Amino acid sequence: MDRLSPVSSRPSGPRLTTLGGVRDIPLVRLLSMAVTVALDELHQELNSGGHPTLRPVHGYALNAVLNGNDTASAVAPLLAMTKQGAARVIQHLLNEGYLEYGTADGDARSKPLVLTSRGHDVIALSVSVQERIEEQWADVVGPRQMAGARRALEQAVRHGRDELPAIRLGW
Repeated sequence: MDRLSPVSSRPSGPRLTTLGGVRDIPLVRLLSMAVTVALDELHQELNSGGHPTLRPVHGYALNAVLNGNDTASAVAPLLAMTKQGAARVIQHLLNEGYLEYGTADGDARSKPLVLTSRGHDVIALSVSVQERIEEQWADVVGPRQMAGARRALEQAVRHGRDELPAIRLGW
């Protein structure tokens, strides 16, 4: 009977698989690394721009509110989290001045979430930084390859779906 070998002391980092003799990083791992690199750069820029408390989940929540999802109940499924979790994220954004409660036409009891000028400013900064990151990557791989990668990923993500999937920020 074979014995399990002890865990080796390999250096940390991605373990590479071999496909046809070429060492290759699995696509899902590579996509995760790309997201990590982009979000790290984005949040360094946001921090330098006066927004040190924002994390990726806050950006996704702000975009959800910008697109008409104006309650914790509406934001929660877009962030793949519970209503209570979304409420905590929203409370942070209220406390930091990115969101405020508005008034609904015809219903004095309804208090929809709306972006403040600070919320709009950080979204504009985020979009600008994301565009710059994409341009930098296009400079590295070439604009045609970047456009092709973008089209391929969007096609794969949309395949068989009526709507884009929620963004899961952790598992």
